[in-house]
Amino acid sequence: MSVVRTATLADLPRLCRTAMHAFATDPVMRWFYPDDDEYYAGDGAVMEPLFRRWLTYDSTFTTDDCVAVAAFIPQTPSAVAVASPSPENSPHTPERLAKFAVIGPLMQANTPPEVHWYLNLLGTHPHWQRQGLGAMVMAPIMETCDRDGLPLYLETETVENVAYYSHHGFTVRSEWDVPLDGPHMWGMIRRPNTDRHS
Repeated sequence: MSVVRTATLADLPRLCRTAMHAFATDPVMRWFYPDDDEYYAGDGAVMEPLFRRWLTYDSTFTTDDCVAVAAFIPQTPSAVAVASPSPENSPHTPERLAKFAVIGPLMQANTPPEVHWYLNLLGTHPHWQRQGLGAMVMAPIMETCDRDGLPLYLETETVENVAYYSHHGFTVRSEWDVPLDGPHMWGMIRRPNTDRHS
């Protein structure tokens, strides 16, 4: 039986590898990094800047073996998953910077205005999928949301994920298309189940 715990900086290499494999066909990640050599370079290095930011919030949860992970940003009224990097001294290509520039404002425009928790990433290594691990690593913040009466928000880019999150109590709040041949995106929200804490 897997144990869920708060992730730490010591988990960084394993978390990055898990997320890299989990998101190998993700429409947004592969829109930013379509080249396999670049995406897989460094055994998860593509995910490291994201996890370094998420871990500062102390609200990233993982299994004891780091094969599943959920990264949350707490109670942010205007969270954006992909922040536009500074062009100065940036390793990103002009094409990728243009993609950051268009997706960030769209995500911000579709973010709920009220205080909420934000599920920035949920991923399970493909070898361990369909075992309920995603639900397990989401559970701590879902319980917090129910206790505190706060919604939980996320974005996703596939109809399969829409169905998955619907099964866990999320409903579609908005949809939009990303320019520059970007993906179609859904914003989904889970309202708190206050009956559990009444």
